[in-house]
Amino acid sequence: MFKRCPGVKSLVEPQIIVRNCPFCGEELEFFEYETWLECPNCGKTVHREPTETCLSWCDYADKCIADLENRRIISRARAEELKKFIKKG
Repeated sequence: MFKRCPGVKSLVEPQIIVRNCPFCGEELEFFEYETWLECPNCGKTVHREPTETCLSWCDYADKCIADLENRRIISRARAEELKKFIKKG
């Protein structure tokens, strides 16, 4: 068994993924939970392939987010942002 959740690190310190805008070539930095950005150079919406995170499958995702927020490891705004990715249903 795990000593702690192996996915929690990406919630606290999200990975940055670099892609180039397909319209103008500008380098864009996505946090791993972001699937689109507006290019600061040309203003077009650029989509990135989504990555699966533990929020999409873990039965304890809501409790994990609440715990991280309560311990002040993530901000309230970040907690609300993450809650959008919890599996529906």
